[in-house]
Amino acid sequence: MPGVSARGLSHDERKQLAVKLTRVLTLYRSILDAYIIEFFTDNLWATLPRSWQEALDGLEPPQLATLLLGMPRDGEVARYRSVWPLTLLALKSTAYALAFTRTPGFQTPSEFLENPSQSSRLTAPFRKHVRPKKQHEIRRLGELVKKLSDLTGCTQVVDVGSGQGHLSRFMSLGLGLTVKSIEGDQRLVERAQRLDQELLQALEKEERRKPQVRAAGAPASGSGPPVATGLGCPASPPGPGEPRGCLLQPGPAAGSTGGDTDSSGPAALPSGAGLPC
Repeated sequence: MPGVSARGLSHDERKQLAVKLTRVLTLYRSILDAYIIEFFTDNLWATLPRSWQEALDGLEPPQLATLLLGMPRDGEVARYRSVWPLTLLALKSTAYALAFTRTPGFQTPSEFLENPSQSSRLTAPFRKHVRPKKQHEIRRLGELVKKLSDLTGCTQVVDVGSGQGHLSRFMSLGLGLTVKSIEGDQRLVERAQRLDQELLQALEKEERRKPQVRAAGAPASGSGPPVATGLGCPASPPGPGEPRGCLLQPGPAAGSTGGDTDSSGPAALPSGAGLPC
């Protein structure tokens, strides 16, 4: 599938593409909001138009991939066993026209040049259990939130749908923000709690191995415990727009991360309040 590359588009062309994408996403919102787990519980098949059901019923997954995605295997030709309704063909053509290219139009980010599986911008405690794509995402998004926090003076952050808490953990213990995480899946809450404790233990061990780091820290406001610097900072100098400080000395609330519940179900993970970098 060739797809669209936004890099070659002008500003106006990008705006037009955004309008088209929004229009299509709105039109097919009911399909996009459907999850595999709900296919049987909510009888999602019955929500499709009758003509679509007749065209798609009985097709094996490889056949669906060939006909809907245009991905025939070597030597295979796409053959329709019946005439498809125009609405289904229109959706297929629209998806082809508006899909973004799967061919990377950029070089590998510098943080993964040394090791494609480990970001050089995150130290080991924040990389553990996190896939490379997620490492990149939490670093970039966390630093964006930190920048907005610095500009607006707002240090209270709420992470809704925090999952296992990777982003919340980085914003709190890595960037010094006060973070409240909310997650409705109790299994993810419990997993996040375990990862919270694992990270705190790893940081404590790191501080014990490097006592000079703590000794060199200075209190943020002239009182209180010194801030441990260096444990979570990038090994290489920060790039343009990247923060030059880091925080790995959790505040008093850090020890109670995760586990909050209220009348509405598992609320989750109030990550520790950190001292600003």
